[in-house]
Amino acid sequence: MKNTFKKFFTLLVISGFGYLGLKIYQLFKGLIELDKTLPQYLGNIIGEVPNVSIVAVFNKITITVKFKKDVIKKNEGLEKIISDYVTDFYPIFKADNVNVLIEELKEEKEKTAPKEKK
Repeated sequence: MKNTFKKFFTLLVISGFGYLGLKIYQLFKGLIELDKTLPQYLGNIIGEVPNVSIVAVFNKITITVKFKKDVIKKNEGLEKIISDYVTDFYPIFKADNVNVLIEELKEEKEKTAPKEKK
């Protein structure tokens, strides 16, 4: 009886670690795919490809999307569009755990080379 219980407990622990490993693999795979496909999707919907930054901490995911100021003014529902896309195509991410931030893209001024003194 003791030997049977030991085998059952060992099988239970191995199964638990296997399940946990599978969930972590699915999470990383989903994050990598989301990082590749979200800018393309937003480029097709809005017409401009944004800068996308994805940060995952435990089960919370923060997606920061940077657009130009005029694009943000034209499209008021960007947060809803992004969160709907993530929850529809990536069911591993729960809607409550996805946080979307829309930020203004700061335009970099062209840097000119300093003039040499003779």
